[in-house]
Amino acid sequence: MSSTTRLVVLGAVHQFQPVHGYFLRRELMTWHVDEWANIQPGSIYNALRSLEKDGYVAEDTTEVEGKRPARTTFTITPEGEVEFLRLFRSALWEVEVFDTKPVMSIPSFMHVLSRREVVEALEHRISKIDAIVLSNAYNIEDTAKSSTTPDYVREIFELSSIRLRAEQQWARDLRERLLAGEYVFADEKTAS
Repeated sequence: MSSTTRLVVLGAVHQFQPVHGYFLRRELMTWHVDEWANIQPGSIYNALRSLEKDGYVAEDTTEVEGKRPARTTFTITPEGEVEFLRLFRSALWEVEVFDTKPVMSIPSFMHVLSRREVVEALEHRISKIDAIVLSNAYNIEDTAKSSTTPDYVREIFELSSIRLRAEQQWARDLRERLLAGEYVFADEKTAS
């Protein structure tokens, strides 16, 4: 199971617990995880069982309603909470050059951290992207000088830099929205 699948399923259990697999499947499909995280509907059940085997989620209850199949609900364990936060912080703080799946999870789970941490992580992303794009420029120079590297390899670095600049702009815009008070975070009280 990919780290993105672990993150998304753990995060969804954290958010909706106690929760059964059918609800998770239905909810995560509304998030389009099959498109941006490559999580197929059937793999959600397998992920739950794998996370249970690893001690990150635990069975809560099994319910039977009428003629429907039995539904087992799950909750996240203390170990699962630690793993979820570790995976999420990695997605938030680290910039993947070619893989967009981790960054796509940020909006779904940013509310579990403090506003300050998310803002600081976004500032880090913005700086880190500058460094990666600068590094890509040197990689482009190297490919031009190489007699064995095909010329079109340059396009991989060009595309990466352009995609990262778009991600950087999103991070800047989100940072500004957060500083303006949008969204509610773990360290803030919600109005009842």
